[in-house]
Amino acid sequence: MICRYDDAIALFKFFFEQHHIVPNVVSYNNLINAHCDEGRVDVGLEVYRRIIEIAPFSPSSVTYRHLTKGLIDAERMEDAVALLREMLVKGHGADSLVYNNVIKGFLELGNLEKADEFFNELKERCLVYDGVINATYMDWWFKQGKDKEAMESYKSWQDRNFKVVPATCNTILEVLVKYGKKEAAWALFEHMLDNHTPPTHQGVNSDTFNTMVNECFREGEFEEAINTFKKAGTKPGSKPFQMDVAGYNNIIARFCENGMMKQAEEFLAALSAKCLTPDVTTFRTLIDTYLKMEEIDDVLRMFNKMADAGLRVVASFGTRVFGELIKNGKAVESAEILTKMGNKDPKPDSSIYDVVVRGLCNAGALDMGKDIVDQMMKYGVGVPPVLKDFVLEVFENAGRGSEVKSVLDQSKWINNSRPAYPRQPQSQHEPTQMASGWPLGPSPLMGKSISGEPQISRSQSFGVHPMSRQTQLGSPQMTGQLPLGSHNRQQPSGFHNMDQQQPSKPYQGSDYPIEDLTFIVLLFSFLLLYYE
Repeated sequence: MICRYDDAIALFKFFFEQHHIVPNVVSYNNLINAHCDEGRVDVGLEVYRRIIEIAPFSPSSVTYRHLTKGLIDAERMEDAVALLREMLVKGHGADSLVYNNVIKGFLELGNLEKADEFFNELKERCLVYDGVINATYMDWWFKQGKDKEAMESYKSWQDRNFKVVPATCNTILEVLVKYGKKEAAWALFEHMLDNHTPPTHQGVNSDTFNTMVNECFREGEFEEAINTFKKAGTKPGSKPFQMDVAGYNNIIARFCENGMMKQAEEFLAALSAKCLTPDVTTFRTLIDTYLKMEEIDDVLRMFNKMADAGLRVVASFGTRVFGELIKNGKAVESAEILTKMGNKDPKPDSSIYDVVVRGLCNAGALDMGKDIVDQMMKYGVGVPPVLKDFVLEVFENAGRGSEVKSVLDQSKWINNSRPAYPRQPQSQHEPTQMASGWPLGPSPLMGKSISGEPQISRSQSFGVHPMSRQTQLGSPQMTGQLPLGSHNRQQPSGFHNMDQQQPSKPYQGSDYPIEDLTFIVLLFSFLLLYYE
């Protein structure tokens, strides 16, 4: 997994410092996690102190999880223990995962007595604790070669008969599989399947199946892997698990690793048949495998399916795949795929267009190359100077320089993407609005009004309605507000020329500024970027 911590930190500054949005505790926790994982635990602690000093909320248990782990990774056990005590003094409950960090830290130092002390303290404070602590003990005992003590820890957890979430059982299941305790692992897996009784209790998730399916593949038991993937509980009242895309992606990847492409594509078809949608990971796995196998026609077929699905192709992947297709004589086919991608948002990166345009020109397909350049200009992707010089040189050598110069003429694309609407009479004091109440005028994307002042108050909490002080994130049902996109279904009552900018104005009928919606979208982009 690629972790873009610097980008996450830069986006935090952009949203919450430059544009004065008040971050919530989740945003702060992401920032703290980024600093701790980068080894800057002191900076993470500064953020924690800032929450205590200025935020209208307290740090959460997740805050302490990130910080204690960061301190322990930095070999600062005393500071980690002090932070745990501070968590308790501030009135937070005894969080099992914070205790687990400290227990794991002492175990790795070989201090079993101190680890047991904190474990006993947790059990005194909590009638029910997270079984991940038993998994930590089991892993440590197994590493010491003391299987008996490890299994005793496992049995002590079983005896408590906690009704736990799949994530906890998965952690223990992974430890059992890792150290070859197959019989116990399969028994736990079947027990989890029997306890899967949605909607009352979720006994398993796709990670549960992935652990056991992967174990079957490691043992070369491919048929058993398929049977495991489809397995369900036998206890009365248990229900089969409805596999998600992540589970299908895992078994498809395992088939690809073993060159079993027929089975991989069968599961791809089964995924689609269940009304699930293959995602970027699904197609990348198959395309990368076909590239390694030099099955170019299959690469082309899968890449076409990916384009048809409207999935985003990032620059590094797109340039590599298109480069291989062009190298194998598929320049024209590549242009057709790129045209499909360009018809949808977000548009492909200019570097992807660069590879395809050069491939077409080198293959002598100048008309198609000109069409792709035309798309770059029309979509506002932009033609890099180096590519522009290359295209001009190729077309001039072919005696067709004037044709491509006309395409590269930027003036004909100005305002092309902003349709002009006939003017309607309107009040001099009221900016024109669509039926839904959205003002026409400059985009609020950067969070600034015409005056240059921030349009979101420093004191306004992000995602909190000023009247109720309750979180409204994701809810469009504010007073007078229509769901996002509803204005596209109604006839505008007073359109005017989009090129004539009007002063930005808060959304009518609500105390919420319209910019909040834009920043909500941008914040989700920030979070997706962080977990990409």
